[in-house]
Amino acid sequence: MDAPWEHPDWYDLHDTTWTAGPEREPEHYRETVIALPPLDRGDHLVDLGAGTGKLALLIARSYPALGRLTLVEPNARKLDRAVARLRQELRATPIAGVAGGLGEGSVLDVRATSLATAGSVFMPTMELRGGSLADGLCWLRRSLEEILAMLGPGGWFYDLETLAAPWARGGPADPVRRLTLPELCAEIAAAGFESVECVYRFRDRVTLRARRPALG
Repeated sequence: MDAPWEHPDWYDLHDTTWTAGPEREPEHYRETVIALPPLDRGDHLVDLGAGTGKLALLIARSYPALGRLTLVEPNARKLDRAVARLRQELRATPIAGVAGGLGEGSVLDVRATSLATAGSVFMPTMELRGGSLADGLCWLRRSLEEILAMLGPGGWFYDLETLAAPWARGGPADPVRRLTLPELCAEIAAAGFESVECVYRFRDRVTLRARRPALG
């Protein structure tokens, strides 16, 4: 059977409707917050690739009694803005900023986290780093190892991504590309997470959640 995108009718249907553009971002983030476990004074949230604090701010407004917040972001100017925004919103919550990126060993000191979030970090970073798909997967696997290590037993990880188009192809030796939903789920499970599931999807926009196994 020919690839589906070779069918002219299929192509016309998907060419302009597959990608969920920026107009879907508010729904994507809102549905992610709704899918979170309840957060209170005993919880520590780490937002990885926090940018200017958009996702963390939504979570903070939903759970203002959050016990502790750490923002991780390699861009110093973005990190400063995110910390300032969140300190204004959560005046009684200790908020820390960590200048660093995943997969480079710079966030390994972050520990005892009950919830980690990553908003559109993995797929864009893999593409921007360049190289082969094998190179991208090596970085992704290091990043997932770091996230698993920073979570406490039973801690949750929520990953918001924009996935590969259905026609994306290429093996390890080919140029890096975004992953499909089954590929990304498989990588998260292989890193040692359990209960991997998709809690939101609209075309290429997804939110996955997974859990570090509890001790004993």
